[in-house]
Amino acid sequence: MSHEKVRLGIVGTGNIARSHLNGYKILKDAGYDSFEICALCDNSDERRTAYAEAVKDLFGLTPPQFSSVEDLVAAGVVDAVDNCTPHAFHHATTIPCLEAGLHVMVEKPGGITLKASELIQGAQRRTGKIVAVAEQVRRGIKARTMKWALTQAKMIGELRFFIVEGFSFEDYAQPGYSEVYLWQWRLLKLMSGGGMALDAGAHMADMIRYLFGDVRDVYCRTAGFQTPTINSPELGPMPMDVEDTWFATLGFESGLVGTWSWSFSARGERQSNQVFYGSEGSARDRGGWMHPFQAGGDITRLDGSVLPYEDIEREYRASLDSVTRERLYPYGIEDDIALECWDFIDAIQKQRPPEVDIAEAMRAKAICLAMYESAASGDAIRVRDVLDGKVSRYQDGINAYWGI
Repeated sequence: MSHEKVRLGIVGTGNIARSHLNGYKILKDAGYDSFEICALCDNSDERRTAYAEAVKDLFGLTPPQFSSVEDLVAAGVVDAVDNCTPHAFHHATTIPCLEAGLHVMVEKPGGITLKASELIQGAQRRTGKIVAVAEQVRRGIKARTMKWALTQAKMIGELRFFIVEGFSFEDYAQPGYSEVYLWQWRLLKLMSGGGMALDAGAHMADMIRYLFGDVRDVYCRTAGFQTPTINSPELGPMPMDVEDTWFATLGFESGLVGTWSWSFSARGERQSNQVFYGSEGSARDRGGWMHPFQAGGDITRLDGSVLPYEDIEREYRASLDSVTRERLYPYGIEDDIALECWDFIDAIQKQRPPEVDIAEAMRAKAICLAMYESAASGDAIRVRDVLDGKVSRYQDGINAYWGI
């Protein structure tokens, strides 16, 4: 790379791109100055202009704007792009950038289907450019602390099983969901690839792999109790057609077993329960979403005493040598999204693999897709068969629609 700083373009300037922008600001404020935001790209003039104002407010810059990836690439003003487009467009926007010689960080899950991810992977191999996938949950101080506590310090002994469940009610027909098209593309299968089991579920799948290793097989049932009309600019008005409820059992290669159930259509009592059990106790996640241990966790020992997260974190920090501390938390940064952005820039400058590349993201996404494939077939599904393309019934219609 001929430039001292990485010249970065932001492709897709919606909600998650705002979070990335805040991450880059955290890096700058911490003294990390190895990049510059040099271009913005979005096919919505209104969205792009609003984002440009945010860039100016945070960084004092007014980068050039482009309405298409093709125009951005042709301008030659960036070395890398942070791709924050909806899932359906990950492959179509990432591949032209790679073929133009740009490095790419693409939002999770890194492609709407496994075939879409394989297309990105193929372009990465042909070009030799870096492809990082924006997966932040595992990187923060709290998640790293609990990873250490459970798998290195063995604070609950040998891991045996877990229960993750969240039940609540969210009215998808209210104006905030179905009439204002900001977050709502996630409610259409052809835009998102699936509902929350794939969207937020990609975080869950990555984190449980990070904690416990590969999932061997999945048995799942899904349901969709709500079907409001979603006003999609790309597809036109369509009924919501992704799941709002699921019940899954996951069997790991290690022998660990987990149940994972969730619903946004559970009227009445709300509940959130994420507990991981071992031979010497249990760890309860303090969070309530699908980002395991992003908020830390507390450990209950066999005698009933509780070790609070704050004490666990102190032990974890004391265990870190200076080299490990700088590798995981450069410049003292502990914010997970800032760290995913740093990892991408640093990987480019040092020409090293990012922590979460497209292959790693595919292994996590295959867990989520195995859930859909199981629901479609009525059978338990081996995750390896999804990865190898032997099972794709659920994904076939999506691939056909987008010509993947």
